[in-house]
Amino acid sequence: MRKYFIMNNKNYPHMYALGERGMALLLTLLVTIILTVVVLEFNYLIRVYATLSGNLVDDLQAQAAARGGIETAKALLLNDLKNDMDKSIRVDTLEEEWAEEIDFTTPASSAKTKITDEMSKLNLNRLIKGTLSETAIESKNIEMVENMKYLFELLDLDPGLVDCIVDWIDENDQEEPLGAEDSYYQSLDPPRYCKNGPLDSVEELLLIKGFDEEILFGDDENPGLAAYVTVFGDPKGLVNINTADEVVLSAVLKSEAAGSSAFDSRQDDPFETAADLTARLPDIDPARKFATGSSYFLITATGTVPAEGDPVRTLKIKTLLKRSMPQGLETSENYLQLETAYWKVER
Repeated sequence: MRKYFIMNNKNYPHMYALGERGMALLLTLLVTIILTVVVLEFNYLIRVYATLSGNLVDDLQAQAAARGGIETAKALLLNDLKNDMDKSIRVDTLEEEWAEEIDFTTPASSAKTKITDEMSKLNLNRLIKGTLSETAIESKNIEMVENMKYLFELLDLDPGLVDCIVDWIDENDQEEPLGAEDSYYQSLDPPRYCKNGPLDSVEELLLIKGFDEEILFGDDENPGLAAYVTVFGDPKGLVNINTADEVVLSAVLKSEAAGSSAFDSRQDDPFETAADLTARLPDIDPARKFATGSSYFLITATGTVPAEGDPVRTLKIKTLLKRSMPQGLETSENYLQLETAYWKVER
């Protein structure tokens, strides 16, 4: 039979001491491990917060640069309107200072700013005119639909896509011949509803049947539809004959020859008045289609902050401005106005 002996710590004090030292060593190792983990985690958090702080500073600098570009563009637009007031004539052309790209650089940042005349484009929302009480035929702007379809043909796009836009923004459920209403959009995965309201942005076209990024934004050789259409512009759909692309002029006049003629005529001498339009374009009724000055401008400002060894921080601001002067106050530059209709920050 085996015999078991239980050692008494009182008889073997050295064994008891060894147990205490082992426990102390174990606790020391445990505390060391915990402190190491805490220090490493703290160091990681410090580096993360430092990076975030640096990114925030870069972001603020890029935003400040972009905002500086916006304010510079505003000053140019107001100064241009003041000059028109001094001449008692409203004319905007691509030869004026506001039409040039604005570049400025500081030690900490730089900005590129471009002003685009939205009245140089066809207004998509003018495909519809009318109210809820009107029928589909009455609310559709037949002339604008024809202009838009001609533009699509000139851009080698399917004119039937215009019917899809009409159905998207009109307030009824009656499909255009080549359009689409809720029955189509509800069949998609995921399903959605036809908006039945005005477009808020040109990019919204991507939600409409038949449209994709290639149609909208084109490629290196083709600028795409977005370069020729707007959702803002003149409420009556008027196009500035002095700033519109030749393709847009051809679409408005529904003739490439007439568009080319109007484009060449304005290159030599900008149109200044409605009478000037009629005299130089006798075969059309230009006052119903064109303006010689503009009220709606899109400003795109890109702020950039350089960084050694890191990606450059870039921030873009787009804002749509309505430039005007209250009726009866046209003689005072103190009443010139710039109303913000749209503001978007892209990071």
